[in-house]
Amino acid sequence: MNLELRHLRVVCAIAETGSVTKAASLLGLAQPALTAQLQRIERTLGGPLFDRDRRGATPTALGELVLARARVVLPAMKG
Repeated sequence: MNLELRHLRVVCAIAETGSVTKAASLLGLAQPALTAQLQRIERTLGGPLFDRDRRGATPTALGELVLARARVVLPAMKG
């Protein structure tokens, strides 16, 4: 699987909202669909991007690395 801009948007939305459920709502997706997308992204990148528990989702070290890149790429693609 190749990563696309929509995948970076998913990662950013989860980080910004702190929750897969809230990110799904923000993106207009069902929570199970967003969870499945996140799992495919994590398989592609070789590890978890977020630590998830009842309190929400917190980026892992790999997640922080992906977020740093996404926060550069996404605004550049809008212009």
